[in-house]
Amino acid sequence: MGNRSVNAKRRDFVKASAGAAAGFVIVKPGSVYGTPANDAIAVGIIGSGGRGTGDGRDMINAGARIVALHDLFEDKLQAARERLDKAHVEKGLPKLEDKKLFRGPGAYRELLASGVDAVLITSPPYWHPDHFEAVVDANKHCYLEKPVSSDVWGAKRVEKAGKKGAGKISMAVGFQGRFAPAYEEMVRRIHAGAIGEIVCAQTCYYGNDLGRKAREGASPLENRIRNWVFDRVLSGDILVEQNIHVLDQVNWTLRAHPISAVATGGKKARLDVDTWDHYNVMLTYPGGVHVSFTSTQFKNANGGRTQRYFGTRGIAEASFSQFGVKITGEEPWDSGVTDGFSNETMPRRLGHFFDSIKSGKFLNEIPNGVDSTLTTILGRTAAYEKKEKTWDQVANSNERWKERIDLSQFNTPVV
Repeated sequence: MGNRSVNAKRRDFVKASAGAAAGFVIVKPGSVYGTPANDAIAVGIIGSGGRGTGDGRDMINAGARIVALHDLFEDKLQAARERLDKAHVEKGLPKLEDKKLFRGPGAYRELLASGVDAVLITSPPYWHPDHFEAVVDANKHCYLEKPVSSDVWGAKRVEKAGKKGAGKISMAVGFQGRFAPAYEEMVRRIHAGAIGEIVCAQTCYYGNDLGRKAREGASPLENRIRNWVFDRVLSGDILVEQNIHVLDQVNWTLRAHPISAVATGGKKARLDVDTWDHYNVMLTYPGGVHVSFTSTQFKNANGGRTQRYFGTRGIAEASFSQFGVKITGEEPWDSGVTDGFSNETMPRRLGHFFDSIKSGKFLNEIPNGVDSTLTTILGRTAAYEKKEKTWDQVANSNERWKERIDLSQFNTPVV
C-alpha cells in the first residue's frame, strides 16, 4: 500500500466514496421527464452573472437543460446565453429561445411562468428572500445559492418559505463542500469518534481580491449592483457572502450552530470598496468548543480554506487548497488527495439535487442554509458592534438593513 502512487490512492478513495451522498446519482438528459434530450429537467436562472453561468454549465453537465434566463442587464443575459448555448450544443441540447430571456426587476415572475421545472437563484443575496418566496409560491424546485440572505430579517423569510415548500418541492442550498468526497469521509470519521471529543478548532478562508465590474457612464445604482460583492447591504460583507463556505462546514462537523461570538475586523488593505477586507472571529459552540476563524479578501492571498479540529484522540485537517485531508493520532487516515475540493464535488452536489426531483424524495436544505447564514451574521454583528453577541440575541432580533433598494429605473420599457 505504501508504494502506491497518490493518484492511485485518490482513485481508490473516490471509488469507495461514490455512494456516500444519500441517493446520489448523476441524472442523464431525458431521464427525468421522458426519453428525448429535450425532456431533461428544465432550469431557469434568476441572476445570470458569473456564478449563475458557472452553476448553469455544471447543471447542463449533470443532466439538466437551461431554458430561461433572468437579469437586470441585457449584456449579462446575452453573455450568459452565449456561454450556456455552447454547453447545450456540446450535449446535443437545443439553444435558448429569444422569448425565454427576461430582463427587469420583476421579470423573474415571467420566468417562473415560462415552463421551468426548477430554478437556480444566483442573484445578489439581498434579493434572495424575494426570489425564493416567489419560487416556492410557484411550486418550482429550487437551488438557492448561499447565503440565503444578507440580514436576519431575510433569513427568517427564507426559513418561513422553506417550511411552506417542505415535502412539496426540492430545495437545495449551494454548499458544495458537503459533497467533497474527501471532506465527507473525514467528517464521517470525526462523527464516529476517530479524534475523540473535539476540544477546539482553527479555521480560515484567505481569498484574493475580486474584479471590479463598474461600467463607464452607468448610474451609481447600476454600478453598485454590478459590483454587489463589494457592497455590505447587497452581499452581507465577505464573512457572510464568501466565508460562509467554511463556517457551514464547521456547523456540519460540530453538528450545531455557535452559541456566541466575539470578533474584530475592518478595512486596511482595500479602501476603495464598502466591504471589509479581514475578519477575526472566535465562536463558542455547545460544550465549550471554541473555534477561531480568520479571513481576508485582498491581494496576495494564498487561497487557503483550511479547518483543523483538535480532539482528545487526534487531529483532523481539511484543506481546499494544498494541504490535503487527513487525520493524525490514534486512528490515522489520509485521503490521498491534495485538494479537498475535487472534480467530483459539484457533480455529486447537483446529482443529489436532481435525483431528489426524479425520485420524489424532495430535499429540504433550507434549515441548514438559514443556520449557516445566521452563523456568519452572528460573527459580523459581533465585529460591527465590537462586543460579544449571543446566538439568541442575533437570531431572534429580526434585524434588517435600514436601506431599501429601488430598482424602478431598470424596468423594461413597454414597446
